[in-house]
Amino acid sequence: MTRFLKAAAASAALAMAVPALAQYVPAPPPGPPPPPPAQPQMQLAQPQAFRNVIRLNLGVSFYNNGWYNCYYGYYYGTCTSGSYTSYVPFVIGPQIDFAVGRGAALGIGVMYNTGSITFSYYDVLGAYISGSNTATMWEPTVDYVARFGPPTAETLGRMRIGGGMYFGSNGGFGGAFRIGGGASFLNTNRLGIGLDVMLEAGSYQGYWIGGLQLVVSPEYHF
Repeated sequence: MTRFLKAAAASAALAMAVPALAQYVPAPPPGPPPPPPAQPQMQLAQPQAFRNVIRLNLGVSFYNNGWYNCYYGYYYGTCTSGSYTSYVPFVIGPQIDFAVGRGAALGIGVMYNTGSITFSYYDVLGAYISGSNTATMWEPTVDYVARFGPPTAETLGRMRIGGGMYFGSNGGFGGAFRIGGGASFLNTNRLGIGLDVMLEAGSYQGYWIGGLQLVVSPEYHF
């Protein structure tokens, strides 16, 4: 009888434990560790976009014409078709380009030309006359400047078209049409360097004058 009671008690305890075991759910495995915090990305410095330029032009010009023999003041006579004058002056002068729109600027400057003139011609009596001398000439200029490329480009090309006036040391005067091109290097820095080539054609004291101007210029960008 005692064994029967023990067996019945054991059976009852087992019957009560089975539903509890059926309801047990094992804990899920631990998840992956959280991702590390995002590192702040370094912001690259954006190149500066300067719009205005101040430069000092330094270079040389090559002019040829017939005006010196007749009107410059050192030699007198009547020029003939055989007249020739070569003027190769050193050039120096300030210039500033003001931005007037996207990719455009107004260039204002003045050039001081000083150098040697070599001339030769036949006068009305048929005598051949030649010689050389030193001459100076001032040339204020106004140009429209078209810039090619974004203002943040390290090298920025440009084209110029405009005009200049000639004022000689003897009181002579004239004017010329100008066209040419160039570029600014280190354009995104405060200090850079420019290079320009200009063609000029006009008159001085009623005589044709034409020339080629080559200049290099330290630049200040702002």
